[in-house]
Amino acid sequence: MKKKRNVLLSLIFPERCVYCGARVPGGTPVCEKCRKSLPRIEEKVCPKCGRGKKVCDCRGKENYFDGIAAPFYFSGCVRNGLHIFKFRNSTSGAGEFAREMAETLKQRFGDIAFDFITEVPVSRKSLRARGYNQSALIAKELSSLTGIPYKSGVIEKIYETRAQHGLPGYLRTGNLSGVYDLPEPSAVKDKTVLLCDDISTSGETLNECAKMLWLGGAKSIYCITLALTPVRK
Repeated sequence: MKKKRNVLLSLIFPERCVYCGARVPGGTPVCEKCRKSLPRIEEKVCPKCGRGKKVCDCRGKENYFDGIAAPFYFSGCVRNGLHIFKFRNSTSGAGEFAREMAETLKQRFGDIAFDFITEVPVSRKSLRARGYNQSALIAKELSSLTGIPYKSGVIEKIYETRAQHGLPGYLRTGNLSGVYDLPEPSAVKDKTVLLCDDISTSGETLNECAKMLWLGGAKSIYCITLALTPVRK
């Protein structure tokens, strides 16, 4: 009976690829076309920016976080999948995104004992408008997959800002200055924190959040995202 019900539900509400939206067989979150074209970061990776060393352009830039990792570059089907996830009220991709991130976490930071995972926050206005924080959804799934405890609300965004991706590089740092707060600094003191976001462009958002964790006394801070923007040269 249960099997018949699942078949019926799949006919009424067919499962779709989390990256392109195409119909897929039940239990298959990614279509074959997207699976073959995923823009993976596979070459030797720069520990500072998380990109392949062949395209790294961070020039040893100092950050408040100790390292960053991501399975993909923000292009092609990954760009499309994140757009669906963030702007079309479709949260079904969180589990698959977290699965890819968990594999990358194991490869890059597998020897690190994290005290907890937390997310990059969104403002209350954005949360009301969208109904969810996409980074928090991924962080919760990542916690379930890895066993690292999840803590919500560790960092708060207290002001609305212009979207980072819409700004030139020289304005991105100033756009975020003073917009984050740490409600309970004691929660991060002497902790090793994993900071989760969906995408990192210039890295300024993660760096500003990491700064707050550092000011609160965190011992070390690492970042994990689904995607990093390719370096523009």
